[in-house]
Amino acid sequence: MLSRLFARREPQARPLFALGSLRLSEKVHWLASKGLIDPLPYVQRHVRGDWGDVDETTRQVNDVALDQDNPMISRYRITPQLLLIVMTSEDHRTTVVQLPEEQSSI
Repeated sequence: MLSRLFARREPQARPLFALGSLRLSEKVHWLASKGLIDPLPYVQRHVRGDWGDVDETTRQVNDVALDQDNPMISRYRITPQLLLIVMTSEDHRTTVVQLPEEQSSI
């Protein structure tokens, strides 16, 4: 019974939730404006429940957050030196894309 309760949700082809307003951090915006990264595919993965490079606990917390007012966080390794973080606020009204060293204000 517990294994079904904590069964890993598979990423979906369609969005599982509305991302609300999308904000890029200053550094992500700069990287995108220079054509060095495209954050949108990672945002699309995030809203489909593909949480990227997170531990099992974070996956479970995110899966529960889909049905509740809790924040969701995804991490995607772009290069060995570059990690992109996508976070949706607890009210699911705002999604921020940032680098790990940047502090979110969602």
